[in-house]
Amino acid sequence: MPIAESTYKNCIFNYQKTNLSTMKKKVLIIGLLLTSIGSYSFQSTFHTTPTISIKEAISISVNVGSSTGAVSGALVKITLNGVTIGAATTDATGKATVAIASYNKQAVIIEVSHVLFKDQKMTEVILENGKVISFVLKSKTESAAVITEKSEEHKQNTEKYNENKENATKSTEELKKEREETERATEEKNRATQSTQSEADKQRAQAEKERSEAQRIKDEKQTQIDRDIKAREEAVKKRQDEEEARQKNLENSKVVDAKTDEERAKKEAESKQKEQQKDVKSAEEKAKEAEQKAKNEQKSAEEKAKEEKEKAEKAKDQAKDAEKKEKEEKEDNNKAEKAEKEADKDAKDAAKDAKEAAKDAEEAAKEKAAAEKLEEQLKEFDSDQKKIDEDRKELKKAQNKLDDKVKKGKKLDKLKKEQDKLDESNKKLDEKQDKLDDKRKKAIKKAK
Repeated sequence: MPIAESTYKNCIFNYQKTNLSTMKKKVLIIGLLLTSIGSYSFQSTFHTTPTISIKEAISISVNVGSSTGAVSGALVKITLNGVTIGAATTDATGKATVAIASYNKQAVIIEVSHVLFKDQKMTEVILENGKVISFVLKSKTESAAVITEKSEEHKQNTEKYNENKENATKSTEELKKEREETERATEEKNRATQSTQSEADKQRAQAEKERSEAQRIKDEKQTQIDRDIKAREEAVKKRQDEEEARQKNLENSKVVDAKTDEERAKKEAESKQKEQQKDVKSAEEKAKEAEQKAKNEQKSAEEKAKEEKEKAEKAKDQAKDAEKKEKEEKEDNNKAEKAEKEADKDAKDAAKDAKEAAKDAEEAAKEKAAAEKLEEQLKEFDSDQKKIDEDRKELKKAQNKLDDKVKKGKKLDKLKKEQDKLDESNKKLDEKQDKLDDKRKKAIKKAK
């Protein structure tokens, strides 16, 4: 720090002896020196459009197949840094030749897509002229032959489903009678516990009401405190941003040149990408024609199998319904037996529950009283908060006046000392605010 202060004073002394043009250069040097000793840190990020290094024209072959043979009409696309540099469509043999006008050994992504198959891609691929790359696609849907085989299976399953439906229906009525007898016994036991449970519910409802009122008071106060803290944190950040903005004005001239380079690179990239998009669109149109032909063949096979499948599904649904009814009756019987046992237990729990409800109501009343006490206690902190807010406004006015003086560029050494005093005042005020916030948090925590 002593070296930085000595350098700062020397710059101010020289500044007083030079004309207006020299003064601007000295102010810039002062800002850079203060930055170098750690007073402030700045980061400038320049976003540039990715560029492609181009050196030679190449051509590669891509073979696309599946479990049933070659895939025609597949779209093959090659991208570099998100930009398409080549595209083609596979022919009847599943082969596509992709020509790239200019390439320089960069890692690319090769993507293959077809409406009837799952998309595939290779990443980090280094291309070479004449290179052959192969893909084996997985089908999204079943082939016509597989669909025909399944239609026969559906037909064979129809008889099995009908047999299951008849067996499930026979036992349903017997289970239903047993359940009804158990349910009658359970209802008689449940009526015996209703009167005791009713009184317990009333006491619990009153306790819940008082507890909710107490929680509402605490939540409102917590929300107000959090909102005030957030507002003050934003004010501190705003002061820091304003100080950074004042320093960044000294670096604006450097940013202008970088932005000009960025604009030029962006226009060049857009021009190249428009040409490449035209090639991709042409390849996609050819792929769509081949895909439509494959869809028509697929549709014909599916229509032939549809009738048998619908018959099998209908028989299957009927069998499932019968089995479901049988299962439901068994479950209802089990529930009825369980309910009878629980009714005996509920009768014993009802008396115990009534006592606990009365105790709960008493505790809720205490919580409500604690919340009301907290509300009164927080009001005492309002005057302290008001004083801090008034002091903050005064510091803000003083900062604005000091900023105006700095813009004039006179007596900078004196202004620096004034800025240090203001920063120290803000820091002390922040400490007061933190202590007050801690008091509020402790009061709320104690009330919980």
